[in-house]
Amino acid sequence: MNKPTADEILQGLRQSLPEGEEQPNRYTAVMVTAKRARQINTYYRQLGEGGALEGLGVPMLPGGTRNYLSIAMEEVARGEVTYRLRS
Repeated sequence: MNKPTADEILQGLRQSLPEGEEQPNRYTAVMVTAKRARQINTYYRQLGEGGALEGLGVPMLPGGTRNYLSIAMEEVARGEVTYRLRS
């Protein structure tokens, strides 16, 4: 079972709910979390491609995990990620 749970992620999305948006559902939670995980992945890949950083490994991530999806799920559950749905 994953931590945080789906309900905790939905609660985090409700905290960061933009004005006038409808309540988030599980589909929204999956899309927001996946997009954030891709952003984290891209960021750390770019760090590794820099000329001065070639001899260094990927920095340690908070919580001791290197799984980008787990990091994204934790951020969303804490309400640190905002989103906006396009019409």
